[in-house]
Amino acid sequence: MNMKASRLLGARAPSPALSAQREQSSRRRKAGRLRRVAGEGARVPSINGRVSDVVSSQHVSVLPDDHVHVWRVPLNHSSEDTTLSLEVLSPDEREKAARFRFAKDKNQFVQARAALRFILGQYLNVTPQDLEFSYGHHGKPGLANGEASLRFNLSHRDGLALIAVTRGREIGVDVELVRADVPVFEIADVSFSSAESATLHGLRESLRAKGFYNCWTRKEAYVKARGDGLSSPLKQFDVSLTPGDPAKLLRVRDDDNEIDRWTLQEIPAGENYVAALAVEGTDLNVTCRDWNLPQ
Repeated sequence: MNMKASRLLGARAPSPALSAQREQSSRRRKAGRLRRVAGEGARVPSINGRVSDVVSSQHVSVLPDDHVHVWRVPLNHSSEDTTLSLEVLSPDEREKAARFRFAKDKNQFVQARAALRFILGQYLNVTPQDLEFSYGHHGKPGLANGEASLRFNLSHRDGLALIAVTRGREIGVDVELVRADVPVFEIADVSFSSAESATLHGLRESLRAKGFYNCWTRKEAYVKARGDGLSSPLKQFDVSLTPGDPAKLLRVRDDDNEIDRWTLQEIPAGENYVAALAVEGTDLNVTCRDWNLPQ
């Protein structure tokens, strides 16, 4: 994603390390917590018009090849919860966490990574600490545990993380918190195609913010699914953005086959959030679920 646009939209900042005293206190209380997975029901639209119900569950369920699970994970500012989460992270993840300047951003990074480890560990029946990640040429993470068929992607922003999981197909997810002060046209000039910018300008004022975030999250999810990172030419493909219209990849310049290869899906992420999923393939069953970190 273009760095100028990322700064305009809102960057995440780092924070200092947590105290050893809190870490010791949390360690004593972690027994019996690390495996608790909670969920709440909600009806969400799935790919190709089918509807999936979110079923409350204490465990991650089986994941068939044609299914996609999207987990919604609330994040908070609690340093105590972060201390507990730190225990399941790898040394390199802890090192990255220590580089954050602000406690809020560190807490959410740590909690999101811990949730990712808990959820993937349940699918693979391994402890969260035993998961090992590999990274593609542009930084896209994957599993290095000999479980390459399980694909995932993580996005978090201002109190919420989304973790998308599937098998044998590329996947990307993005979530953003809607901000009224975002310079939508300035960012569109940098990151959107001419067709997308024209559509955005054509929306009535009350729909522009949602249209902008629809476009941003769909483009970001698609770029993440492809694994292209910051090198992706964002103006070289078009997505739908008009509120109320289905999420779609409309055009990819110089590659007409891409449209049939991918499916875009709007993800219900909660009030004031906009989110999107990009997944390789069609006719998939997408289910959203809620997951809470151990308390």
